[in-house]
Amino acid sequence: MNFPLFVARRIRNTHETSFSKTVTYVGIGTVAMGVSIILIAFAILFGFKEAIQDKLTSFAGDIHVSQITGNHSLSDSPMRRNVAWEKTIRQNPAIDHIQAHLQKPGILVGDAGLAGIVIKGIGNDVPKNQLSKNMLQGQAQIQHPQDIILSNTLAKQLKVRLHSSLILYFLSNPERPRKVKITGIYETGLEELDKMFILADRSWVQKMNGWSADSIGTYEVFLKKSADLYQTAEEIESKMPTEWRLETITELYPALFDWMMMLDRNIVIFISLLLVVACFNLIATLWVLIMERIPMVGLLKAMGASHRQIRTIFWWNGFFILLRGLAIGNLLAVIFCYLQSSYHLIPLDPESYYMSSVPIVWSMSTWVWVNIGTSLLVALIITLPTIFIKKIQAQEALQYKQ
Repeated sequence: MNFPLFVARRIRNTHETSFSKTVTYVGIGTVAMGVSIILIAFAILFGFKEAIQDKLTSFAGDIHVSQITGNHSLSDSPMRRNVAWEKTIRQNPAIDHIQAHLQKPGILVGDAGLAGIVIKGIGNDVPKNQLSKNMLQGQAQIQHPQDIILSNTLAKQLKVRLHSSLILYFLSNPERPRKVKITGIYETGLEELDKMFILADRSWVQKMNGWSADSIGTYEVFLKKSADLYQTAEEIESKMPTEWRLETITELYPALFDWMMMLDRNIVIFISLLLVVACFNLIATLWVLIMERIPMVGLLKAMGASHRQIRTIFWWNGFFILLRGLAIGNLLAVIFCYLQSSYHLIPLDPESYYMSSVPIVWSMSTWVWVNIGTSLLVALIITLPTIFIKKIQAQEALQYKQ
């Protein structure tokens, strides 16, 4: 029989004073709140990162491959489509699909003014569900030449709506304006994209540019969720013609990814503070429980119990508090995450946070590691107050409350 565990269980089931009960509940509550906040913080952090990256990659892909050129404008330089290279790259298990596009700067004129924009020509190689997640109104596919998909930001700026007609000027050919029709309105929530890009038919933009049908501006490579961005980029780069260059999404939009790295640092600091508070509260709780039972400690010593056995008894008491706190904390985190992911109870300002509500991502591995890490850290920390038991003398302890 495990003597320390047996005694610890009996102590837990005995009637305690109101003060020790209160202190025990405070310890359980501290662990529960700390663990639930840590789990919720990770769920929100991963939700933010995944939501922003999904919005960005659904519009721009994970990897860009283009022609090496000294051109630093928003207009693509032409590169000839390489069907053999496309076939080779598609065999990579990390790649979801490849699509080609070209972009050209222009001016869009509406009833309420004009806006400088970049026309992005897309083709049939864009999957139907790729743009649909960002669509507010209309169709996610371009079916006719001179149809465009406009951002909600530009629609508000120009005061136009779905099916409205606009005048589009290509900067390379400003004397030949084109009438275009809005067949879709999208919103990524990313200001860098929404205030600049409109989507148009690739063949039509090629024609306006004077390019041949097999001339494109950029390949966009989309990876599967489990793929490693940098490893896949190296594999693609090793099979590229020497006159091409490769850029990852982190290189194209460094400001957004720097912002997400800053979130990581803030979360680490926040979680460290929570763990420190939880550990100190448990130390204080266990200290009070030891002080409440000094006569019992003296009696056990008088009966021949070793210091190690008595310390283990109180260690188990602290561990029982930890387990109850973990159980309650996990339950609170599950309830919050479920309600937020299902009903979007906490809204956000899309202009500041790139999304309309707090996002949640469930990560089972993260939940497991948080519980394991918290258990190991706190189990180690709660051994500190039990060291005091060595200094308790049996005779003095038996007379402690007399």
